[in-house]
Amino acid sequence: MLIYAGDVDYICNWLGNKKWVKALEWEGKENFNLAEDKPWNLTTGETMGRIRAYKNFKFLQVYNAGHMVPMDQPQAASQMLNAFLDGSLGKK
Repeated sequence: MLIYAGDVDYICNWLGNKKWVKALEWEGKENFNLAEDKPWNLTTGETMGRIRAYKNFKFLQVYNAGHMVPMDQPQAASQMLNAFLDGSLGKK
């Protein structure tokens, strides 16, 4: 599962999203909450956000994006989706 939010989204802000994600009841809750946020980089090397991952559950904060991440950061959104689909998102 992937939940993502742009860091300048004022409709569904990333801080609020991260708070409810950390409150979800599931068997990996404790380990997810103990996991560190790590920089998320594009293939170009540019840091484009921060990701927290535990097993197949990921939360991604995308930099310089609002409510419509794919419109604001199309390259980042494309790489995010492709990495999620191939299983590499948050593995580094």
